Amino acid sequence: MRHLTTFLLAITVQVSIAQTTLIVDHNFNAPTGANVYSTLQAAANAAADGDIIQVQPSATAYGNVTINKKITLIGIGFNLTKDIPYQSTVTNIYLTRNAASAENASGSIITGLTITTLSLGVPNGVAYIQSDVTVHNCRITTISGVSGGVPLNNLLIYANDITSSVRIYNLVTGDSWFRNNVVRASYVDFRNGSPSTVTITNNILYCYLYISAATTSIPILNNNFIGASAGTYSFSLINEKIISNNIFYGRTPAANTAGTSSSSLINSIFTNNLSISTGNDALPPAGGTNSGSNNLVTVSPEFTNVPVSSTWSSAYDYTLVGGSLAIDAGSDGTDIGITGGFYPWTEANLVLKTTSAPTIEILNTSTIINPLDLLPVRVKAKSN
Repeated sequence: MRHLTTFLLAITVQVSIAQTTLIVDHNFNAPTGANVYSTLQAAANAAADGDIIQVQPSATAYGNVTINKKITLIGIGFNLTKDIPYQSTVTNIYLTRNAASAENASGSIITGLTITTLSLGVPNGVAYIQSDVTVHNCRITTISGVSGGVPLNNLLIYANDITSSVRIYNLVTGDSWFRNNVVRASYVDFRNGSPSTVTITNNILYCYLYISAATTSIPILNNNFIGASAGTYSFSLINEKIISNNIFYGRTPAANTAGTSSSSLINSIFTNNLSISTGNDALPPAGGTNSGSNNLVTVSPEFTNVPVSSTWSSAYDYTLVGGSLAIDAGSDGTDIGITGGFYPWTEANLVLKTTSAPTIEILNTSTIINPLDLLPVRVKAKSN
């Protein structure tokens, strides 16, 4: 037993040397002590490369933070089973480079937060590449790159609820993915004119895509484009794209609501897609330079419960009922839409999850405490 204890102690020491957990808490009853901060920027400034910052839930936002080193920024998450289910809310997050050193935010992970604006690859005087940033399980109003921002390499954005828009001006390279997100307003925009590499797959999109680069290295696969046929369309400025295994449900698979020929949608190949209840279900869409095959036109996907609408709800069920013609009908032999492809959805809809951050789920006492009475307290907590 002594040897086992020594071994476990050695592991603990090694981990503590490599990584420190800092706590950010500006609540009135926040603890004090080493590695506890009232502001997120103070914690980010104090953190070393590779540290974890846990953002405690609060009724008010933590404001803005600039991150210029490798940090894991983790909030409480969502769907909490605690007495007061506040979120961990941050106004604006800027990922950039340290002007005084070679450090930058490469390798950072952001999870479990509610964020107003997340800015990627913010320039800071000297050229650099921001690599291996992961953003998941967050509710985000806007994700943006900066005009003139630095290249983003191996970017991973997945399993987020994005309530307004994605506009990334940066060159996106490497093994980059935008997947398994819900985007429920405006657009997803990869605006850099140079050839970029990012796979856009298995998303629920209540918006249109704008991709200015003329390249086939940005495939658009297994997405559900959802809208209302009278005023919604799926694309803007699309050139030389592979568009396969998508469902267009109430959102016209073209660059305008009528589905007529447009110079904004050209030279693209549409295969094994499905369309129904749009302004024009034609696949491939009009335009002599677009081509395709094996598309299902004016065919219902047979969702379990999704209306033709421009408004997303967490109550919708995007699974395909038995007998749907979209089942196993994709170009890869899996389903058309989000239940097939590289990262098939295993749940009926997006579920933002509670993170591994420790939480006190219940803290209560009796309603009346008389002087000199004992103080009975019940605490239920979850550790990480």
